[in-house]
Amino acid sequence: MKITEYNINISRLLQLTLNFNSLILAILLVFFLASKTYPLALLLFSINLAQSSYCLLAAIFSYFLYFVFISLFIKYFQSDYHFSLHYFIYIGTIFVVSLIIIVHKSAVDIIIYDGVLLLLFLALCFANTEKIKCEQ
Repeated sequence: MKITEYNINISRLLQLTLNFNSLILAILLVFFLASKTYPLALLLFSINLAQSSYCLLAAIFSYFLYFVFISLFIKYFQSDYHFSLHYFIYIGTIFVVSLIIIVHKSAVDIIIYDGVLLLLFLALCFANTEKIKCEQ
């Protein structure tokens, strides 16, 4: 296929649209992170430790996930508008581990989550092979 000036202009427009929307999403994530700070502080200094410790743990993990997603956007803009597969696998692993810690009522669910962790680990091992790295 011949690359024309028209194709280049379309790709630039699409890249600009993607970057703009990514920037808006990153700003929204920062806003939501800031809005979670006050309730997290209230939970941290709560007197009812029996109920608040579970809620505090859940709030800390969701707060941490905001940091992960914001750092993913930072890495996207630093790496010349490219996401590596490793970052998605890391985010999935963090999310599933926090899900296991927070939601642990059913043993069947925990086994399913462990299977997902095993698949993510295998995907990470596969993504780190030399054959994949040489092709990039």
